Amino acid sequence: MESQSRYISILRDSLEKKERLLNNLLDMTEQQAEYLKGEEFDMEVFDDMLDVKAEMLSELERADDGFESSYERIGAYMKEHTRELSEEIKEMQNRVREITRLSMAIQALEERNRAKLETIFSKKQQEYSGYKRGTQVVSNYYQNMTGASAYSSVMLDKKK
Repeated sequence: MESQSRYISILRDSLEKKERLLNNLLDMTEQQAEYLKGEEFDMEVFDDMLDVKAEMLSELERADDGFESSYERIGAYMKEHTRELSEEIKEMQNRVREITRLSMAIQALEERNRAKLETIFSKKQQEYSGYKRGTQVVSNYYQNMTGASAYSSVMLDKKK
């Protein structure tokens, strides 16, 4: 019974950690959403946010792995002793529901952030395209004004 209660404790701790990590991840995703609403967009700042989230996701994956390996060891025992463990099971089920809710909220917010990011990138691409066209116009104007254009001789009347 001692090892079973230890594994149940590990399961409970894993779920608590996962819930805490998901809350932090939701906070970070909300920060990204606020940043994407702003006027200025700096890819380095956004990249730093992504790095922090990547670390959180790695930690979340480790917590998931810990939960799964513990559940493999204790799952059969829990199924056999559901009455004695009803309070622990109920608590874990509530945590799983909250984890699912948090996961869905993060997923929905991530989708909105992705759409906003695509809009920002599209605008940046248009700005770059406009800049490139503007540079070409200036370059063509300069060539025409300095006589460097191949067509300048066609425009001049050389009969004088």
